Amino acid sequence: MNIDQIRIHIDRLIKEKGKNYRSLSMAIGKNEAYLHQYINKGSPRRLPEQQRRKLAALLDVDEQQLTDIKLPKSVETSPKTAQNTIIEMISPIMDKNGATSTAGFLSLPATDISAISQSPSENIKFTRISGDSMQPTLTDGDYIFIDFAQNHLSGDGLYMIQTANTLCVRRIQQIPSGEALLICDNQNYKSVAVSLKKLKILGKALFALKAVKIG
Repeated sequence: MNIDQIRIHIDRLIKEKGKNYRSLSMAIGKNEAYLHQYINKGSPRRLPEQQRRKLAALLDVDEQQLTDIKLPKSVETSPKTAQNTIIEMISPIMDKNGATSTAGFLSLPATDISAISQSPSENIKFTRISGDSMQPTLTDGDYIFIDFAQNHLSGDGLYMIQTANTLCVRRIQQIPSGEALLICDNQNYKSVAVSLKKLKILGKALFALKAVKIG
């Protein structure tokens, strides 16, 4: 394949794998418009080696498929990596339009994501816990995965909610009055009752990665 055919091939791979330019661009260490510029405008002319190798791993293909340059045999025939899924990290502070903003991305094997949830991977996002309101369940620095498809109260549990222009995680318990009790696991904080109609649930908490200092 020539240079133009390579770009078309990469574009096809991205669509077939259910990925998008923006997330892949940031996952390979470039700005969010990088792959759009490369595929649609031919800039850069060829993907640099470092970005090409990362993209091959994320798309689960041999690196040779992403370049017209003949690669050494050791590179061309290297074992394929396990299929990876890119998970968006969101900031706890919403942008000026009241929408969640991207803080980064995490690439994980698809098997690890399916172990967390059977929901499509694009519904899964994660964020970093700040503060001590949910101690001891969640501590400052922990990472928590949220299923944004479960944006309704489906029973008592941990949910991500929107309060003003920030996001936070609370334990929610429905009470007979038709309200929901927002509970902080840290007993130094008071629980708050809110109307279910005014409660804005963004997703349900699924899994946490504990930040434990070991050295």
